[in-house]
Amino acid sequence: MQNKSIYKLLFLVGVIAFFTACDKDFNEIGSDVIGDDHFGLIKNDSQTVLAYNTATGQVETSNQPINSLGYYNNPFFGKTKASVVSQVLLDTVNQTIGTNPTVTKVELSLPYFSRLISRDATSGDSTYELDSIQGFSIVNDKKVFNKIKLSVYENNYTLRDLDASLNFLDVQRYYSGETSVFDTYKNPVRLNDDTNLAQNDEFIFSSAEIKTYKTVDGAQVVDTRSAPGMRLKLRNDFFQDKLFGAGAAGKLFNNSVFKDYFRGLYFKVDASSASPNQGSMSLLNFKQGKIIVTYTITVTSSTGVVSTKERKFAISLGGNSVNLLENDYSTGYTSALASNSNAATGAYNLFPKGGEGSMSIIKLFGDQDVRGYSSTGTPTVGPNGIPDELDDLRNPSDGKKLLVNEANLTFYIDKDKMTGAAEPNRIYLYDLNNHRPIIDYYTDYSVSQNSKNNKFVFGGLIEKDAATSAYNKRGIKYKIRLTNHMINLISKDSINVRLGLVVTESIGVASNGMLRSAVPVANPFNKYPSAAIYNPLGTVLFGNNIPATDPNYAKRLKLEIYYTKPN
Repeated sequence: MQNKSIYKLLFLVGVIAFFTACDKDFNEIGSDVIGDDHFGLIKNDSQTVLAYNTATGQVETSNQPINSLGYYNNPFFGKTKASVVSQVLLDTVNQTIGTNPTVTKVELSLPYFSRLISRDATSGDSTYELDSIQGFSIVNDKKVFNKIKLSVYENNYTLRDLDASLNFLDVQRYYSGETSVFDTYKNPVRLNDDTNLAQNDEFIFSSAEIKTYKTVDGAQVVDTRSAPGMRLKLRNDFFQDKLFGAGAAGKLFNNSVFKDYFRGLYFKVDASSASPNQGSMSLLNFKQGKIIVTYTITVTSSTGVVSTKERKFAISLGGNSVNLLENDYSTGYTSALASNSNAATGAYNLFPKGGEGSMSIIKLFGDQDVRGYSSTGTPTVGPNGIPDELDDLRNPSDGKKLLVNEANLTFYIDKDKMTGAAEPNRIYLYDLNNHRPIIDYYTDYSVSQNSKNNKFVFGGLIEKDAATSAYNKRGIKYKIRLTNHMINLISKDSINVRLGLVVTESIGVASNGMLRSAVPVANPFNKYPSAAIYNPLGTVLFGNNIPATDPNYAKRLKLEIYYTKPN
C-alpha cells in the first residue's frame, strides 16, 4: 500500500512538472501548449462560421469585484472616463471617541495590482511593476503612466441593496451610464484638495514603494514599507464634522445607520490638462481601500494633569459600489461596428470591447437547413432544425463516425487597426444561449503562476510577435480550444448553441451581469460576462466575411477540426 502511495505521489509530481513546464510566456509559445503538429489526423476547416458584432449598451456595474478608474484614449475605439462610487463602512462600530476629538490627518489608501521585481539587499528598497494599468510611455525601458484629474467627493445618493420598484424582492442594480445621477447628488466640496497636484489635478499611478518614516536618535529612518498604491490626503475639516460634529451623534452605532448617514465617496475622473489627450486607466479592488483618520483627544490624569493623546479611526471602502463609464467613441469604431453587424453574412472585422462596449456572436455551421437524416442515417428532405453541415458530420457518407481529436477557433488580430492600441491579454468564448462557459472551460484544470493565465489549454491568450522589447511586442492571434464542445455536437447530438466572444480580465470569473436593455438580435439576451464588464480594453479581429481576393483572406475566422476514422 505504501508503494502504491509513493507511485501515486510520483505521478502527481510528474503531472505538476508537466504543467509547470508548459507555464511559459504565452505571448511567445501560443498554441505550442497544445501543439500545431497533427500527424495522421484529418483536417477539416471548410465548415461555415458566421460571426458578427453587436453593441452591448449600458452594463451593470454595481458591486463588481474589480472597478476601472481613469481616463484612457484608445487609438481605435476612442476615449473612456471611468469613475467609481463606493460606500464606506466602520471598521469598529460604536467606537469610544474620547473628549474634544480633533482631526489632525486623514489619509486614504488603495493598493494597486503589482508584482515584486527585486529587493535591494543593502537598502531594503523594493522595485515593483504595476499590473492592469493602461496608458503610459516608455522612458529608459520603464513605464511612466500618463496623468489624470482625480477628484474625490462625498456621495449623497443612497446606494440601496434591494430594488424598491420590485417590492424589495430583488437586488438593486446600477448601470454604467448613470454619471449624471451621481454628479447631481455629490457634495461639491473636493476632499483631495492638497496643494500637491499629484494628489488631484495631475494624479499619476506610481509604481514606487510606499514608505513611512520615524525619528530615531534624531535621524529619520524607514518605519514601514508597502507595495504601490493610491495615497491621498483628504480634508481634515470634512471628517471633523462628519465623524465628530453635532450631526454625528448616534450615527456611529452600527453600519446600517452609518451607511445612510455617510453615503460614500465619489471618485470622479477627468482628463488632466497635463496630458489632455492621453491619460491612464487602472483596475482596482476598492474593497481593499482604507481611510485612516488620525485625531487627538484630551485626557486628564489622576493628578489633574491635562494632556493630549493620539488615536486612529478606521473606515473601509466596503459595501456596494458603482463603476460609471463615459465613452466618446471614435467615428471609425462606431461606423465599423454598424457595418459589421450582419447576422446573415457575418463580418469582415470583429470588435470585442469590454465595459460599455461591444461583443461578437458566432454561429457554427451556418444557417442552411434543407435536408437531414433519419435515426438510422438515411437522408431526408426538408429542414430538421439542424444545420446541414453539422448533419453531414454526424452522418458521414462512408458510414464511419468521426473521432474528433481537436477543434479550435483561431482569431487573427487586425494589426493595422490596432496600431498603437493596448491589447487585451485574453478573449473568452462562451455559450451565449445559456450564458455559461462551454464544456472545454469546465474540463480544463491547467494552472499558471499568473492566475490570469489559468486554463491555458482552453486558451484565448494573446500570442505576440518576437520583438526585442517586451513593450514593443504586438499581438498576432488568439486561439480557443473547443474540442469537447465539438465532440458533444458531432457524437452526442448536443444543441448547436450560439457562442459569445468578449474580452476578459479574469478567466476564473464565469458569472454574469445584466445589460440595461436586451440586445435586439434574433433571440435577444440581457446578460453579459462580468469579467468583460470591468476590462476596459478592446481588440479588432478578422471575421469570416473576407473575400478570396483580399490580402487578409488567409486570416479569416475558421473552425479547424482534426479527426480520425475507425478502420
